[in-house]
Amino acid sequence: MMSSVLSVNVFTAPEKEMVGDRARPFGPPPAFDPSTSTLIFGDEDAVLVDTLATVAEAEALADWVALHHRNLTTIYITHGHFDHYAGLSVLLQRFPDARAITTPKSWELMRAQSHLMPLFRKRWPGQLPARIVLPEAYDDEVFTLEGHELRIIEQGRTDAVDTTSLHVPSIDLVVGGDVFYNQCHMYVGDTTPESRANWIAALDRLAALKPKIAVAGHKKPGAPDTPQAIEESKRYLADFGRLQESASSDRGLYDAMTELYPDWVSHQAWLMFGFQ
Repeated sequence: MMSSVLSVNVFTAPEKEMVGDRARPFGPPPAFDPSTSTLIFGDEDAVLVDTLATVAEAEALADWVALHHRNLTTIYITHGHFDHYAGLSVLLQRFPDARAITTPKSWELMRAQSHLMPLFRKRWPGQLPARIVLPEAYDDEVFTLEGHELRIIEQGRTDAVDTTSLHVPSIDLVVGGDVFYNQCHMYVGDTTPESRANWIAALDRLAALKPKIAVAGHKKPGAPDTPQAIEESKRYLADFGRLQESASSDRGLYDAMTELYPDWVSHQAWLMFGFQ
């Protein structure tokens, strides 16, 4: 029985500069998109979605969670990219009774990519937690918060393999993970026409839920958490595919996307054309 009404708040960490050369000899210095964590809470308990990456971000996130004066029961990680779970150890130190979970496929990707952590530490020297903790693999499709269902949506290949989103029907909320972005240039560097088609299908699944609140994994600070971001992400992917076919060079494609989306943030060359 649901006796409470759920609420949601979103924490946005600013983009992070990183050490390293540009992937291409154009564009601004390399940096990481602004990232979000989402707190869903009732009268007494709360669920946190994603934990950011650096110690400073995770500590600020933990302070922010504590301000809500709720019992953090669950931390859900949407997918296996390190910027969504590297801060987990900091959150668990602050909230040791919380259960950290992810899907089995996302857990496998985290484990498989553990060899990349030294590279990430070079990109953000001294900023990542000394100890990287993985969430446990969670086999079910649903977990609950004060009687409300939180439904895991398996999305397949979007900006990573085996990504997920989270749907909270009682408040018409979708937490998209990286399935959609909100006024941030999208990570399309290693996509193909086929993977972008799957990505657009994943966006269609979210749009079909008719959410009133839609939180992107990466968003421009201050951007509203509305379902318009889902449609804008579909348009971005379609534009990228169309322009990629006609562009004569990476620079030409970069410039064309910049012209189409001049107000979107973190348009780094490595984001568009792959991490090098």
